[in-house]
Amino acid sequence: MNRNTIVIASIVLAVVAICVGGFLMLFKRESTIVSGYPTGEPAYNRFYALERTLADMGQASTGNVNLAQVLPLLRRGDTVVIGEDVSFIKYDEAKKLADWVRRGGHLVFSPMGHDGSDVPLLQQLNMFAASKNTYNCTKLWTNVPAGKGYDLQFMSLCGVGFKLQPSFLGSAQVAIHDRNGDLAFARVSNGEGTVSAINDLNAISSDKLRNYPEQEFAWRVLEPNMGHGHFYFFYELIGTSFWINLFLRGWPALLASLLLAIGWMLMRSQRFGPLMPTPPAHRRALLEHIQAVGEFLFRRDGGRSLHRLACDAVIARLRRRDPAGAMLQGTELYDWLAQRSKLEPARIESAFRSPANAAAFRVCITTLARIRSHL
Repeated sequence: MNRNTIVIASIVLAVVAICVGGFLMLFKRESTIVSGYPTGEPAYNRFYALERTLADMGQASTGNVNLAQVLPLLRRGDTVVIGEDVSFIKYDEAKKLADWVRRGGHLVFSPMGHDGSDVPLLQQLNMFAASKNTYNCTKLWTNVPAGKGYDLQFMSLCGVGFKLQPSFLGSAQVAIHDRNGDLAFARVSNGEGTVSAINDLNAISSDKLRNYPEQEFAWRVLEPNMGHGHFYFFYELIGTSFWINLFLRGWPALLASLLLAIGWMLMRSQRFGPLMPTPPAHRRALLEHIQAVGEFLFRRDGGRSLHRLACDAVIARLRRRDPAGAMLQGTELYDWLAQRSKLEPARIESAFRSPANAAAFRVCITTLARIRSHL
């Protein structure tokens, strides 16, 4: 190894050492949390985060869509949160739900601008008064704990305000008004139970609970029966209809089934294009070729060459079977063949003559075949 090679290798090693040392000195490992799109149940259950948080705290909670199945299970001290439009609730279900509230249940829902005139649940509760159904936002301020890393110090309740009847408004445990005088949130006693009405349930659902004000507000909403009973979160109210569930959630399977059915129909249906003949039945191709050759030779010279070949075949067979008889000629040959085949000598003689037409050709060939079979 010469001196120049040593110098170049030393320089390369020094550069590599400097790069590695600089990387190790400047590199700093940091963890970053990137929020992605929810998948699975969090994608359609808006109360999934709240439900799992309560479960981690030891509070029994489940997400549901079928109110009719849950109504027989409701007991005193349970809490029901309805995140769907309450106008979907049927009359008999609304009556059972209102009776359960008066026995000590806690119901949380949003009136969504309904005044109770055509909504069975609001009619059964008989708490709400007619309003102008104006949309407004109400800010709720809170004291963010120091060192918690939260930026927002307030939350917004944005939705259509509602009004309560004077008797219920006067005894309301909590009442938050917007700038138009309508209620944005109210907690009212109804019999032995409690009703919490909110103009915007998004404040306690989905990713809103990442903010401290929404967390504090969610605990305030669920406070009456916290630590008691069972919490039922209804993120939808379509569980009573199989067909609605099928078309809203099962459309990928329906689309795949439709494509499979269309493919099967195309495979089994008649194809477009030129008509194809029906495949012929099983046949003996060798006989067809022999017949075609015979027809060709007959058309070429009227069958004379075929007749000559047939006569030669008879004489050739006679030579193999009876060489002495093959030496005969003329009338003697015809008489001898008549004895062997039991045919008239005149018929045998006419068979060895060249046929004049197609009918005579068929007779000659038939006679020669009979003579050959007797040799």
